[in-house]
Amino acid sequence: MGVGLGPGHATEAPADPRADFFERSVRPLLIDKCLDCHSEESGLRRGGLLLDRREGWEIGGESGPAIVPRNPDASLILIAVKRTDATLQMPPKEVLTEAEIAILHRWIQDGAYDPRDGTATRDTSDMETARDHWAFRPMADGTPPGDASHSTVDRFVIDALEEAGLSLSPRADRGTLIRRATFALTGLPPTPVEIDAFLADPSPRAFEAVVDRLLASPHFGERWGRMWLDLARYADSNGLDENIAHGHAWRYRDYVVDAFNSDKPYNEFVR
Repeated sequence: MGVGLGPGHATEAPADPRADFFERSVRPLLIDKCLDCHSEESGLRRGGLLLDRREGWEIGGESGPAIVPRNPDASLILIAVKRTDATLQMPPKEVLTEAEIAILHRWIQDGAYDPRDGTATRDTSDMETARDHWAFRPMADGTPPGDASHSTVDRFVIDALEEAGLSLSPRADRGTLIRRATFALTGLPPTPVEIDAFLADPSPRAFEAVVDRLLASPHFGERWGRMWLDLARYADSNGLDENIAHGHAWRYRDYVVDAFNSDKPYNEFVR
């Protein structure tokens, strides 16, 4: 199903996951919530603090360094956004959400990785770096490596494990296998009848038949459609026992579930 999955070929992980986290979460948050008052471009340096460069928070402002890497509790910027000190509250007219505060906390806890140099900029991307992103590279040779006795996906997985000096976990027994597959694809446990039927089936395609059955189950769309609905922040109601504002929201919920169950292509799903 194309709705909840990314491109169907292997991708390269960033060299440093902290860099990916900074670019995806931290930099946009600083730009949106902080730089209007703490950047050279804005013309403001409230409290003497700049947050448009690493050097800015390292030196800090009138109260000292804004961040102590790996020590969120001692970092003034986190104290300010949490508003635990009446004399130090940022942003002045807006309270950050718990999710936004959690981003800053994780960033600082992980060492406050910050690739920005002394050049102040509000640009959220470097074009050369962006062009090197896997999504914009030409398609690579997708020939599966390794032993053809394994499945196509497993051959890529095994190759990556071997490069890292690792090996596969022990093969699961059949009872464990059907339980894992059923939970993964439907969110429900297999029934005793389904387990017994699988264990009694000597066919080499027995597990393939189980997967096909689970993918054809309406519970597949209910399970995996939920992932998309969570991403879209879907809710049936406004949190109370009524649903006046969005009385027909359930239509979108059902559409998403049906889209997964019908294997609707992603471009048609969005349109």
